[in-house]
Amino acid sequence: MRRLAFAAATLLVLAILAWLAIDRGGSAFVRATLANLAVVAWSSFVLPLRGLPRLEAYFRLRAWERSGRLYHALGVPLFRAIVRRGPLSVFNRALPAAWHAGDAERIEHETRAAEAGHAIAFGIVLALAALSFARGDAARAAWLAALDVPMNLYPVLLQRDHRLRLAEHVRRDDLTASDEAP
Repeated sequence: MRRLAFAAATLLVLAILAWLAIDRGGSAFVRATLANLAVVAWSSFVLPLRGLPRLEAYFRLRAWERSGRLYHALGVPLFRAIVRRGPLSVFNRALPAAWHAGDAERIEHETRAAEAGHAIAFGIVLALAALSFARGDAARAAWLAALDVPMNLYPVLLQRDHRLRLAEHVRRDDLTASDEAP
């Protein structure tokens, strides 16, 4: 059943992307937004079916990430505030629930799942942008690449920052069930 659901979801997103790739006039921004959303929705749906990639080395935080300065300099805390408090918070309630429960293993799993889904989507959308550029649709390529940053790259950075913050809480032994995610 999982293979059938994976195949059906993949064929559906390919059909949507093919339909969006046909230039019928209209806004390149709208077509790029819809393409990006289709890929993100696909990755969010199929990742639980296929399981997390077994790439332990990828998920491990690097030494240069551990200070948190890079994430701060790139504005990840502002992005976190927007996602956590804004309308985008309705799309993923699993990670906040894990933080509230104070379950480090569950938090780690949820951050990896979200990061993997967005990382896969980031790569696919980047490939779509390159394909659009090669086909001569520079406007669509530019919008795909530009929208890929807030829709996929920043969520990846956010999940890595969450794991950095989680490691600090675990190190201090102060991860407890609470009403507010840190």
